[in-house]
Amino acid sequence: MKKGFRTVQMVNREDIHMRDPFVFPYPEENQYYLFGTTFADGCGDKDPVFEVYVGKDLETWEGPYIAFDPPQGFWGVRHYWAPEVFKIEGRFYMFATFKGGIGEHRGTGILAADHPGGPYSPHSDGAVTPKDWECLDGTFYEDQEGQRWMIFCHEWTQEYEGKIKAIRLTRDLKQSFGEPVDILNAAEMRWIRLFGDPRIEKQGYLTDAPFLYHAQNGDLLMLWSSYSVPNYGDKGYGGYTVAIARSRSGSIEGPWIHEDQLLMDRNAGHSSLFTGLDGQTFLATHYPDTPHGSERPLFLPIEETADGLKIK
Repeated sequence: MKKGFRTVQMVNREDIHMRDPFVFPYPEENQYYLFGTTFADGCGDKDPVFEVYVGKDLETWEGPYIAFDPPQGFWGVRHYWAPEVFKIEGRFYMFATFKGGIGEHRGTGILAADHPGGPYSPHSDGAVTPKDWECLDGTFYEDQEGQRWMIFCHEWTQEYEGKIKAIRLTRDLKQSFGEPVDILNAAEMRWIRLFGDPRIEKQGYLTDAPFLYHAQNGDLLMLWSSYSVPNYGDKGYGGYTVAIARSRSGSIEGPWIHEDQLLMDRNAGHSSLFTGLDGQTFLATHYPDTPHGSERPLFLPIEETADGLKIK
């Protein structure tokens, strides 16, 4: 694994400042690889990178190592957000968000490596999300017919009503093709509240962090995050939250049902699922979401019930 400019050391989970954590279990080494949003916009004379930690028990980690150090001329110049890693036909692919240069949109590109810890290299032909859309948080799903998909967010900064859509990927994961498929319109959710940023004088309904899970009953579930109104969910915090959408057909093309009951409303979110080395399913999320600077990775055991997912 590649060392960077930051000191590699042993560190406890609660001491890692990270948003959007994603855990890749690697049984071949009896280890976990932890990715997330850490050094997203660079600092001083250092360019942005994706970092990775390695550990055996989800609590003690070694790192950070460098998972992706962009080569000169790489299209993504900032907003190195939300990396997710998938093993596909013996190689490891990182789906990650990048912001292009002046006049270019944010989008999700695909990197590749021969080892889960990297180092990763550019793989896709730039962003595989639509070039004229402002997008983020692309994730991977391969359906039962073998079609590969990216599920992604069409940003509220461009679309007042934030959307989540899916687009087909070529078999080699270098490009997308066809028309995007609609999954949800955030403004239709009962529990959602407007999100705003006074710096750009905009408000809208935010969509973050789609992640797909095929349930035992055949339903296709999608976790995603936004901000809820106060006194709605299990804790009623009215902050960052985790919601569930459901396709009872088991197909990306739906139809999709959007559950009124939130999976979690505790100022935590941007979640994914992974199966631990002991067989237990975990939710990976960052907590708390605010105040910024306090975000840490958190791993919660999950159980699948007859009607969905439940935090143990």
